[in-house]
Amino acid sequence: MVLRDRKVARWLGVSTTVVAAMLAMPAFGQTASTDASVGVGQDQADDEAVITVTGRRAAIQAADERKRKSDSIINSIVADEAGKLPDNSITEVLQRVSGVSIVRFGALNDPDHYSVEGSGIQVRGLSGVASRLNGREIFSANGGRALIWGDVTPELMQAVDVYKSSTADLIEGGTGGQIDLRTKMPFDYSIGWHAAGSAEISYGDLAKDKDYALSGLIAGHWNTAIGDIGVLVDVATSRLTSLSNFFRAEPYFRQRLPGETSDVFIPGGFDIGDEEFKRDRTGIYAAVQWAPSPDLELSGVFFQSRYKNKNQSHFSQVTSTNFTVNRTGSKFDSNGGLISTNSLFLRDPNTFDPTGSAIGSGGGTEGTRSNTMTRDISGEFSWQPNQGPFKLSGAFQNVLSTSQADRLAVFRDVPFPSSFGFDLSGDFPTVTLPTLAPGQFTNPANYQWAAAMPHNELNRGTMNAVDLDAQYSFEDSFLRDIKIGGRWSERKERDLNNGYTWTALGRGWNGFGADYAPQLTFANAKPGDIDAYTFDNFFHGQIAVPTQMLWPTIDLVRNVDVDDLHRAPPANFCGAADWGNPTYTNCATAGPLPTSTYGGPRSRVNEFINTDLGIWRTQNWAAYAQARFGRDYQPGTMGVSGNLGVRIVHVKNESQGFIVQNANTIIRNGQIQDLALRTDPRGGTAKFTKVLPSVNLQLQPGEDVKLRAAFNITMDLPTFNATRGGGEIGVASVTNPANTPDQNFPNLFTNFTASTGNPFLKPAMSSNLDLAAEWYVKPGTMFFVNGFYKRVTDLPIYSLTQRQVTVRFSNGTSEVVTASASDVATATEAATVKGVELGGRAFLDMLPGLLAGFGAEANYTFVDSKNPGDLYRDIFGTIRNDAPLQGLSKHNYNIAALYERGRVSARVAYSWRSKYLQSTNSNGTTPTYSYVATPGGTAQSTAIALPVYGDAYGQVDVGLIVKATDFLSFSLRGTNVLNATQRTLMGGYNNDAIYVRSWFQSDRRVSFGVNLAF
Repeated sequence: MVLRDRKVARWLGVSTTVVAAMLAMPAFGQTASTDASVGVGQDQADDEAVITVTGRRAAIQAADERKRKSDSIINSIVADEAGKLPDNSITEVLQRVSGVSIVRFGALNDPDHYSVEGSGIQVRGLSGVASRLNGREIFSANGGRALIWGDVTPELMQAVDVYKSSTADLIEGGTGGQIDLRTKMPFDYSIGWHAAGSAEISYGDLAKDKDYALSGLIAGHWNTAIGDIGVLVDVATSRLTSLSNFFRAEPYFRQRLPGETSDVFIPGGFDIGDEEFKRDRTGIYAAVQWAPSPDLELSGVFFQSRYKNKNQSHFSQVTSTNFTVNRTGSKFDSNGGLISTNSLFLRDPNTFDPTGSAIGSGGGTEGTRSNTMTRDISGEFSWQPNQGPFKLSGAFQNVLSTSQADRLAVFRDVPFPSSFGFDLSGDFPTVTLPTLAPGQFTNPANYQWAAAMPHNELNRGTMNAVDLDAQYSFEDSFLRDIKIGGRWSERKERDLNNGYTWTALGRGWNGFGADYAPQLTFANAKPGDIDAYTFDNFFHGQIAVPTQMLWPTIDLVRNVDVDDLHRAPPANFCGAADWGNPTYTNCATAGPLPTSTYGGPRSRVNEFINTDLGIWRTQNWAAYAQARFGRDYQPGTMGVSGNLGVRIVHVKNESQGFIVQNANTIIRNGQIQDLALRTDPRGGTAKFTKVLPSVNLQLQPGEDVKLRAAFNITMDLPTFNATRGGGEIGVASVTNPANTPDQNFPNLFTNFTASTGNPFLKPAMSSNLDLAAEWYVKPGTMFFVNGFYKRVTDLPIYSLTQRQVTVRFSNGTSEVVTASASDVATATEAATVKGVELGGRAFLDMLPGLLAGFGAEANYTFVDSKNPGDLYRDIFGTIRNDAPLQGLSKHNYNIAALYERGRVSARVAYSWRSKYLQSTNSNGTTPTYSYVATPGGTAQSTAIALPVYGDAYGQVDVGLIVKATDFLSFSLRGTNVLNATQRTLMGGYNNDAIYVRSWFQSDRRVSFGVNLAF
């Protein structure tokens, strides 16, 4: 532990020393550039009127200029050099924009999987964010409507624009806003050849792997006999290996302690583990431009980004809904939630006494391979006869996106001690184990092969789109131009998803016959199928875990054929198929198997089947008209400008799928009932026509001040997952207490369940009002304040309801029953979102010498909402609708200390967001548990679906660029340098109490790069 801390301190110390040393270097001679210039203090102005700037400050000023000249409210981030946005991913870039926040998980509704580079994006608290590439629609084939931002190669981007107010000529979409990824075009360069390249190496302190990023760009622009011609090719590839550790507490279940009259809430155990991601991201971008005459310009673009990920995870679970404690030796908060105990144990519900039995401990190893690709091929033209007032332009676009994922988790069981201490009072949880029996966690015979769970996806999405625009401009007129246009698009997606098909291995109760029943142990493992795994430097040494346990190997989960895994061992391998035969119930003495065959046939075939299929199609027809007007600012005369327009959109959504009723055997009303396996097709078509007006007004009372007002109506189509035609009908049950080691009875029925999509969901509509003031003090120094209000109707929400469904039994009968349904529904009430953004940036150019390079940048966003809310069930099973909008943080801010002087550019940045709702139907927080008020009393089954929140989180990143020559620069960056911990929280308890669900830590990362441009 001491050695590890010293290594970390040394790593941070070296990084800090390098940054400090480079900041202290004398400024190199100024480099001439036409990109931007900034005024200096009066004392310096006597010697030189301006300082010409390059690199990051020039990029900052270019972004400010784009914001100032925009017809709507936007924020921009511009690359300082080709292939050099200031962060490693699109999400990291966007997190520093005012009003934008990112989700540091695999997805917004997946709080159990941490993502180092982030995934989802919210703008002003809304997840309805439209994704664009050079102003055109782009997406990922993942059942959603938008792009998976992590899939995109950031090195290909020249700039990123965030549109917060809309105009009629923008493609519809984005109740929160639109994000446009912009690439370079050949005509952006001067005549001749241009080239740039970069290389970077990085290292994470948990993953302990060296990674790389490479990119190269070449562009040419020439005047020829047939007109101007330009060609550009940009390629990039990178690898990132990251490791995250997690500790997760199970829901705090309602319990009654002996002799007491009020309830307490006790965690149902804990989970620990790690997850390593190794992703390879490659991109290629090519563009050609041809202007055969000054009146006509033609261009074509090819863009492709591919993301391959290989992840592996080891996890251990100690969970039960029946844990309890003694009042003595335990501490509780004022709401009855457990704070700490010296003994968490299982109890007998008939006596409330400890069972004294070993606690069952699960866990396993998981491996995933995924491969996603997004490709855009587009061509466009622009024709302006005789460079006159009339201009005609149009484009054709074809998008292909594919996604494939193959996952296998193999589970094992090992006895845990009969009790353990659990302390949740500190920054990190503490688990205290009693003295372990010899070999408890190291003897392979103590581990049982438990289950396997494969998961496969194969998705394909396509889109064709055509647009045509005509514009007529007026000279010397308050009316500047009129623009009309139309767009047609057809997007299709076909997804194959076989769910998470958990199936037991070698269990006597699985009902597949005696050959499959022997309980195989790790002592029966084929050589190479198991190994010892240590959670090295877990949470950087801040959480102690068992130092060594046994696990299925990564090679097994990556390479085994799932059907082979489920084959029976050789006949009589464990002796006679008789529960009186001790080797039949624990086959350890039989020794290793020659193959990885651990019993228990699969619950389904390995291939995709009809019930895995989802098909969607969306057709859009849109037409718009827009007028731009304005009068330029003159001293003594107010500048006035703006645009007024309307966009009319007709949408046709189609969805097809299957409703599946799963086979099950239960005891209901004292009778054994068999539910039949049944599949029925289901689908639907919905059509909508929407009118989307937009008004943007700008007032300019001074050369450096702009006041803006905007009103527009925007829309978001529901995701494909929400409109899926398919779904499931099933049953919830609890384990039969009459079970014995040699006798297994069906589970006891609690309630029927249903989960479906809704093909008839309406688009969400947002009426948006914005007011903004912008003060451009001088190049690089500006301040702004924006106020906004949104009223969102027809918002899709996760709904927990009771509804009638028809269940069918194996004997041919059927019954209409009431099921607990989890559906996506259209909210019957409007949600409102309001808030304010404010921020700015200033450089201290008035200071002498090297001090003139210092500056600061900061922004803050406050967002408040009233929302009909995703429904959830609290710990008592009561349905509630008081959850906030999913993904909305009330407070967000960014602070950065900057240094831009001569050839040195440095940044220390801190990004922070407050608590936000992640999900009301997260895996692990939706069980049905039994509550017993008195010993031997009647068990009350309670179904819950607790809301899970992402806790407040802030992260410090640093960056330094030194330009050695006009063509060569070096960079040094540190990510998460203060080792931030991301937590998730769960609500739904007494007095709205919230408890920590998960803790996550990931790598601190340092990277060194070199960039060459000429």
